[in-house]
Amino acid sequence: MKKRLPLRRRGMAMAIGLALAGAGAAQAAGFETLSANGANVLKACNPTNSSGVTTCKVTSLPGESGFDLVASRSAPIIINGVSVGTQLEKVWRHCTDKKLFIFGVRVQMNANQWDETGAAFNVNDVLRQVRTDKAVEVAYFAGSPAATKLLKVAGRTFSGLNEYDTAKPPRNNAWVDFRIDANAAEASGPSSPNSPWLLTKTRAPEGYSLQDFALRLLNSENEDVDQNSIYALGYQPVCTSEDCAPEEEDDDD
Repeated sequence: MKKRLPLRRRGMAMAIGLALAGAGAAQAAGFETLSANGANVLKACNPTNSSGVTTCKVTSLPGESGFDLVASRSAPIIINGVSVGTQLEKVWRHCTDKKLFIFGVRVQMNANQWDETGAAFNVNDVLRQVRTDKAVEVAYFAGSPAATKLLKVAGRTFSGLNEYDTAKPPRNNAWVDFRIDANAAEASGPSSPNSPWLLTKTRAPEGYSLQDFALRLLNSENEDVDQNSIYALGYQPVCTSEDCAPEEEDDDD
C-alpha cells in the first residue's frame, strides 16, 4: 500500500512546487513576437534595466530547446582603421523544422580611441536584416561575462536612437533593431562593455549566408554630434524573391 502524505505536508509540498514553478517563470519570459504592421513598432523589453523585469529574457543560448548550432564566427569591429570591439555571431537551426533559425549577435567593446574626441565607441543599436515576408521573434541572453545593461526595446525598423523626430520610429520590416548601451568607458554612469546576446528567431526557407550589410552598429547617444554607423558582415536569411526583399524608396528628384 502506498503511503499518503499528511494533509499539512501535502500542502507544503504543493506550495513549494508552485513557488519553484513561479521562480522559473520569473527567470525567463522567452521570445517575444515583433509587430509587422501598425504604428506600435517597438516592443519594450527592459527599458529601465531592472533585474526584476523578464520580458524578452532567456537564461541560456539559443533560448529554446530543439535547435542545433550550425554556424559561429567572430570579427573585429573597425572604424577609422581602429578596432573598437569584437562582434560575435551564432546561428542555430531547428532539429526537425529545417527552415526555422535563431540568429544571435553580441558585441564586446573596448576603450580604444577612434576619433578626435577620445571617447570610446558606444553601440546604442544593433540592427539586423531579415526577410520582410516572415514573422520575427526576439529575445536576449545576458551572456558570460554577463552584460550589465540589457536589451531596452526591439522593433522592425531601420531607425535607431535619435534617428527619428516622432514619438515612434518609422516601420521597416526588412530590419530588426535592438536598442542597447554597450560602452567600455562610459562618460557618466557605469559602463557595460559587453552587450547581451541579441536573438532573432525567424524562418529562412532559402537558408542563410554571410552578407556584407547584414548588420548595422549605431553610435547615436548624443543628439548634438554626428551619428556613426558601422555596416558589418554577418549572417542573414537568404532572399531571392521580390516578396521577401525590402521595398525600394522612391527618389524625391
